[in-house]
Amino acid sequence: MLAEYNLPKMLSANFMIKYWIIPAMLGFFLGWNSLAADLTITNSPAPFDFATPKVLTGKLYEIGSHRQKLLFNFRRTAERSGSTVRVERKFFCPDGSLAAAENVVYESGQFASLQMKEFQANVSGAIEVVPDSKKTGQSKLIVSYDHGLNPPKGDPQIFYPDTVQDDNLYTFMMNHWDELMRGDSVKFKFVALEWKRTFGFRLVKICECVQDGTPLVQIKMEPSNIFVAQLVNPLIFTVEKAEPHRIISYIGRTTPRIKRGKNWKYLDAETVFDWK
Repeated sequence: MLAEYNLPKMLSANFMIKYWIIPAMLGFFLGWNSLAADLTITNSPAPFDFATPKVLTGKLYEIGSHRQKLLFNFRRTAERSGSTVRVERKFFCPDGSLAAAENVVYESGQFASLQMKEFQANVSGAIEVVPDSKKTGQSKLIVSYDHGLNPPKGDPQIFYPDTVQDDNLYTFMMNHWDELMRGDSVKFKFVALEWKRTFGFRLVKICECVQDGTPLVQIKMEPSNIFVAQLVNPLIFTVEKAEPHRIISYIGRTTPRIKRGKNWKYLDAETVFDWK
């Protein structure tokens, strides 16, 4: 949902909410922009080194298979050129074929754009932060999505400072680590590509544990709107309690889709990152 940087991303995944919204009832509940009222807007995150690590890999397993049934392999690579960091996130089938790819650009430590292509399902989407032509110093968000590998240009919409996509979810989590460890709920906006808009979510610590001698924290990501919460399963992240707080694994919606019968369905999987 989410790959990460000092961690993984997750959050693959178009990490991550892009695929979470269940079409059947969501349009009825969310046809209006009520989620904006839930969001507490804070300052933009401090610059983060999105070029670290240079390479991060992981595996996506079928939930409940005890990490025995491999669905996809994940690889995140990052390169810096001056103030620009370009991230490539790829998802490979077990046979090595490319299932999906995301290309993310950061400028001066801030998110600038994302392009996503799912080659098997033949869908694509894009996210871009652009200057607001009517308000100096402010930005607009453009989100597009469609069938085919070249989505149309989207319409400008409000850009909230705490807007998150898959690849910078970890950064947001780390910027609010102390609050999460106190038990506070931290709200933010997550970009839903299919719906071409953002929805309100929140992070909250649910428990602490020790695994193989390593203290861990589990953090839940869930919709902040009560109606959406009835339709979208939360993501559960397992994170190192000690610095650098690497994300060890997470369970929930991710990229890419998986074929069930004749249709391509959203995928919930267990994503495990290869930290060496």
